[in-house]
Amino acid sequence: MHRGRRKTDCATRSGWTLAAALAIALVGFASPGQAKAGEFTIDACQADAGNFASGAFENFATRGMRWRRACNPLGPGLRGLVTANVTRGGRVAHGAQSAFVLDAPSGTSFSRLRWSGHAHRRDCRYALQLYALRPDGSSVAIKNVRANHHCPGVAHAQASSWPRPRSYDLGGATRIVQRVVCVGASSQQFCSARGLNYFQTFTAEATVSDSLGPVVSILADGPLARGEWVSGMQSIGYEASDNVGVKSAQGWIGGLVRKAGPRPCDYSQRVPCPNGPGQIEVDTRQLPEGSQEMHVTAEDAAGNTADSPSATVRIDNTSPGAVPVAVGDGEAWRNRNEFDLAWEDPPEPDRAPIVAAHYRLCMAGGGECVTGTRSEPQVAAIEGLAVPAPGEWELSLWREDAAGNQQPANASVPVKLRYDPEPPTLGFEGAQADDPTRVSVLVTDPLSGLGGGEIEISRAGSGVWRELPTSQEGSHLVTRIDDAALPPGEYELHATAHDVAGNEASTDQRLDGQPMRVMLPLRVTTSIKAGVVGKRRVRRSVHRHGKSHKVSRTVRALKPEAKVEFGRQMRFAGRLLDRAGKPIAAAPVRVYSRSPEGSEALAATLTTGPEGRFSLALRARASSRLRFVYPGTATTLPVEDAVTLLVKARSSFTVSPKHVLNGQSVTFSGQVRGRPLPPRGKLVELQVLLSGEWQTFRTARTDGEGRWRIRYPFQRTCGGQRFRFRVHLPEEAGYPLQAGGGGPLGVRVRGRPCSTG
Repeated sequence: MHRGRRKTDCATRSGWTLAAALAIALVGFASPGQAKAGEFTIDACQADAGNFASGAFENFATRGMRWRRACNPLGPGLRGLVTANVTRGGRVAHGAQSAFVLDAPSGTSFSRLRWSGHAHRRDCRYALQLYALRPDGSSVAIKNVRANHHCPGVAHAQASSWPRPRSYDLGGATRIVQRVVCVGASSQQFCSARGLNYFQTFTAEATVSDSLGPVVSILADGPLARGEWVSGMQSIGYEASDNVGVKSAQGWIGGLVRKAGPRPCDYSQRVPCPNGPGQIEVDTRQLPEGSQEMHVTAEDAAGNTADSPSATVRIDNTSPGAVPVAVGDGEAWRNRNEFDLAWEDPPEPDRAPIVAAHYRLCMAGGGECVTGTRSEPQVAAIEGLAVPAPGEWELSLWREDAAGNQQPANASVPVKLRYDPEPPTLGFEGAQADDPTRVSVLVTDPLSGLGGGEIEISRAGSGVWRELPTSQEGSHLVTRIDDAALPPGEYELHATAHDVAGNEASTDQRLDGQPMRVMLPLRVTTSIKAGVVGKRRVRRSVHRHGKSHKVSRTVRALKPEAKVEFGRQMRFAGRLLDRAGKPIAAAPVRVYSRSPEGSEALAATLTTGPEGRFSLALRARASSRLRFVYPGTATTLPVEDAVTLLVKARSSFTVSPKHVLNGQSVTFSGQVRGRPLPPRGKLVELQVLLSGEWQTFRTARTDGEGRWRIRYPFQRTCGGQRFRFRVHLPEEAGYPLQAGGGGPLGVRVRGRPCSTG
């Protein structure tokens, strides 16, 4: 009884087949790219965590049964490929079933199945089955929960689970079936519909074995396949077919492979790859030139390959190739209409010899073009070529071989042929009111353009010409007249210009035909007065009540020179006026300082006030000469004034002790101010007041920080005496201060009573 029932359960009762299988490559499992040659894998359901495809299986259900595709494990209800009964009141007829079926492609078989799933039933009269069928009708049981076998009690459900994928050997089967079928009992030819009985597939990876190779042939639908001489990008047309489809094709030319574009394979289908024609794009520039054999290799979805019959192809990408062309005497502008061209034909074994040169001569920038040919064996030069008219022309050249191969697109890089027989025209432009010192000469040359030139100036009637610094700004020669450096008066100007082709012209006239003469200065004169702010007494006579009286008052004065103590805060001031004596406001005044031993440096930048006045406060730390410079503008002349500041040297001065006995010593010390110090230190003179005069009795030099120290013993003093001392700092090279010093200080010395004998 059981054997008969099992035979009924495992046999297929339907004649229908499935349409396609969705291929899913599950990370960590085998993929089509990993399968060995002769095999490929159809993946379904959770075998691909990204797509969860199941289209490879066909589905079928009779009345009272159902199926469901829900391979994504996330979601409501039963998940996976589900075959089950419809839950409702009543019965399910004997033989009712729901199924998923996967058929192997024609000419192939299944070698193994990697599978995981779950089975569940409430009614023992249902059979829950997963099996495979061989072509001879025998079956391979994979999972079989047989009907009426090991049935639990009525109140219990029966379940079996295989959550982890496991491999099963299918041994050449051609069909895989998952189904739930109502078998019924011997006395009851029906099943209950009240409880849910189902079979789930979570993961299914069916490995297909295929020993048949594809069939491929080359289509004579293009010049490459027909054996014609070709170059550049070409296409190989081919026709390929296979029982599991053609995955890829490769063209072999001269031992080098050229792959076709990817064919749209879908490993979710029973036949993953398409059949039919295709094309392989070939860049013949990457292949050897000449005649060679070509064939196409096709590969099917299982990795089986086959070659097409060979065909002869002929490739020549240099028809002939471009060569660099040289212009005799270069491509510069010239004023004669004769051009020599030359090139070198490289040796080309197994190539047709060069018999002609073609050229195209076009006006640069577009316009007129002329063509020409020079035909002679091994031509490699064109001499005495003339352009049709003055101007800039471009010549490109390509060669022709004895086989008639020529390609204008393979012409040489164009060379320039420039011809300009006419000199430029020029004239002085009018002066600009806002920039009167600028002199501009407009040079007009419509072809080669301005190449350079010079501008000269001469005082009227002197006959002595002086070249001015000249620059080129586009089509202008430009210079500036330094009217602050030239004496006032009338001046003449003369300009010479040449174009790039070497044609030269000159002029001493303006554009309106008038002589080019100017009166200097061109800019408005200015005046500046600066000095050290001081005071002076002014006396004047006033008349009151018929009598004349002398009165005086103190007024501010600007002194050109001042001698001051070190560290004193000094105030400098000044005023800037125009030629009419009016103040120039908001103007920059730069202050430059130069010490006796140093170079000049910018000390400050001032701005004049509404009355043209400016001021500067400086601490007197070094003797210097200050220049107050107004740099001028495009319309006003520069002007400057100088102030001399003399700063007296200073040193601190102490003595210890201040009261001593004869025979004892005192120590004088101090620190010199002002920097920099001479390399050996600053010379310090220690002086004493004797008979109303200061006399030097000791000298010393400071250290690098300006400190000094002198010890002096008193040995010939009698009675009680008081001496006055001071320190004197003489002027010295390398020290930026005037002579100065420090003190005086007093020291009391007591000795033996003075002798009266």
